[in-house]
Amino acid sequence: MAALMPELVGHDAAMARFMRTMHEGRLHHAWLLYGMRGVGKSMLAARMAATYLCDAPTAHGPCGACHGCRIGAAGAHPDMRLVALEEGKRDISIEQVRELLAFLSLSGSESIRRVVVLQDAEQLNVQAANALLKGLEEPAPGSLLLIVCNDLMRLPATIRSRCMLEHCAPLNDTDMRRVLAGMDIDAAFSELVLHLAHGCPGRVQCLTDARIGEALLAWQRLTTDIAATDLGAVQDWMGRHLDAVPHALVADIVLDHLQDQLQASLLAGGRDGYPDDVFDAAEGLARWPQAVQRHSLRPATSLFAHMMQLRRVLKAAA
Repeated sequence: MAALMPELVGHDAAMARFMRTMHEGRLHHAWLLYGMRGVGKSMLAARMAATYLCDAPTAHGPCGACHGCRIGAAGAHPDMRLVALEEGKRDISIEQVRELLAFLSLSGSESIRRVVVLQDAEQLNVQAANALLKGLEEPAPGSLLLIVCNDLMRLPATIRSRCMLEHCAPLNDTDMRRVLAGMDIDAAFSELVLHLAHGCPGRVQCLTDARIGEALLAWQRLTTDIAATDLGAVQDWMGRHLDAVPHALVADIVLDHLQDQLQASLLAGGRDGYPDDVFDAAEGLARWPQAVQRHSLRPATSLFAHMMQLRRVLKAAA
């Protein structure tokens, strides 16, 4: 599977720790992979799962040639399950957790080993988290649970304390260029990609779609001077693009412009500081993408309110 899976870049140390503990026979039954969205946690979990189920793992991961690797690469390994937030749902349910725990308690079809990758763990509801905790306290022999989480502090401390914690840090510039070189992104968006990725290639995967790239470039131009932004043009852009463009990138572009604007003003010596309401408005926009998801807000209506607030406080502070 090593040759069949996408190359894992930037997480060599984490993979080495997993391999070492597995070879030494002291592999922890639950690993919690956490870090920024898009940094490669899911790819790391897939590599760990493939290694665990490989008949003859190498020093670097799965062999890619054994029966386990071949059926795993085809997505048909009977001893592996993927659990994630279901489309249209707001959280991971207790039924999903009960099903994954029941699977881990079974005897493996190919060996004694079973593995579950739990994505979106920060979306566990209270009942699901409690059920998962019970499973972590009483692991079945041969079972491995790989938990992928974008927001560690949204998981109960009782769950965190029972897992092997593995922080997945953003990629350095060298690794980022290596990953981006293999992505099918138009060269016209190269500067935008580097600006928005923040060491997380998954954040800019959407720019392989040229329509999203063009929309983000238009948004970048439209919001260069927030205090003077044409609100009519903002509404028009939202109506045409907001449903398709990742909300986090939309907010990032505005916040980057705001940071540049404030820094330029401060360096010019015009003010010793800005009123708190400027930073409050910026914080509100930074939280907007999550608020849309958590509270089922209307994206266009709520984003427009944030843009109006930013425009108002920046004009007042000028």
